[in-house]
Amino acid sequence: MYYLNLDQIPMDSINKLMPELEKAKAIICDMRGYPKGNHGLLAHLLPRPDTAGHWMRVPHYIYPDQKQIAGYTSMGWKMKPEAPHLSARVIFITDGSAISYAESFMGFVEGYKLATIIGQPTAGTNGNVNPFTLPGNYRISWTGMEVRKHDGSQHHGVGIIPDIYLEKTIQGVREGRDEFLEKAIELANAQ
Repeated sequence: MYYLNLDQIPMDSINKLMPELEKAKAIICDMRGYPKGNHGLLAHLLPRPDTAGHWMRVPHYIYPDQKQIAGYTSMGWKMKPEAPHLSARVIFITDGSAISYAESFMGFVEGYKLATIIGQPTAGTNGNVNPFTLPGNYRISWTGMEVRKHDGSQHHGVGIIPDIYLEKTIQGVREGRDEFLEKAIELANAQ
């Protein structure tokens, strides 16, 4: 069984582990945070090429007040499966701290059913940011991008919903336990 903290481990380290991951019975991926440029891991989980090229769209506005959208520029990651294909049982732990890039990553896990997702919903806030600074040095950012789930349904305000919803308990916090990780290990051992 392997545990990958995707908030910490870069892709080159995952690549070095690939011979071991290929033999693993279970891989637990922790996505409670922001990935470290390691979404290439998805290519080793994909059973077929990614065809969901419509999940990120930038609207074309030519009139004020967002009226009469003139069309969209669609984008996606267009990932292809890579060898070795990891056939281990994969479990992703996530929660509301997964935002933006982490949700793009988790969108593949959900959309292609690459793993069992446990924990809590992701933030539901994804899309490239458009920042600017106002007088008084106030900084504001927003996204003009529409990000949808791979099946075309709403992502904003919804996020990635886990297959198994978990809550921290007061007792677990007092004891310094990671109850989400404990559940992932339990699931990995239940094979």
